[in-house]
Amino acid sequence: MDTTGTPHLPPLLRPLPIAAGSAFDAARAQARAGAEPGTLVWVRRPDRLDCAVVLAPDRPLADTRLSLPVFMLALADALGALGPPRTAVSFRRPGRIVVNGAEVGGVRFATAPDTAEDAIPGWAVVGAGIDVLGTPEDDSPGRHPDRTALREEGFGDLAVPDLLESVGRHLLSWLDVWETEGPAPVRHAWRRRLDPGEPADGNE
Repeated sequence: MDTTGTPHLPPLLRPLPIAAGSAFDAARAQARAGAEPGTLVWVRRPDRLDCAVVLAPDRPLADTRLSLPVFMLALADALGALGPPRTAVSFRRPGRIVVNGAEVGGVRFATAPDTAEDAIPGWAVVGAGIDVLGTPEDDSPGRHPDRTALREEGFGDLAVPDLLESVGRHLLSWLDVWETEGPAPVRHAWRRRLDPGEPADGNE
């Protein structure tokens, strides 16, 4: 299995693989330098999905922040499609992804600094980190019940490019929902996936 090959992404997304470092940091540098919207930076590593996409904000910062729950929903749908039946994927604030009750990773959002809430940002980036394989040499994977990896939850040796491909497809789907139907369906779907006990109000 090729665990680090180039993913086949939808045409609106342009893969930019890097060998090491942080995809989120690299994507922010790309955005500041004027990279094309849809540039998707990802780290070539088999054990973890580390990716971030450059966005083209066309609405005020207060609305652009919805990019974070959009990306979380894309991840949830991708994990639901690739995982075993009845895999439970939920969210915790402020951007954590939970699989079967334990955190597997999270999503981050960044934009041009000093942007007012009612101003359109010069750039924005949303990124994700998901633990895919865990630590193979760990002889006690259940030692931290609040954290997990996809392999420990029955995903097998899932190849990171396959996960990235699925995330890319679902990301464009949710961006289309946001564009055509407005923010309400996104917020509703995001709140439905909140872990019990997480407050439903507040900023997504």
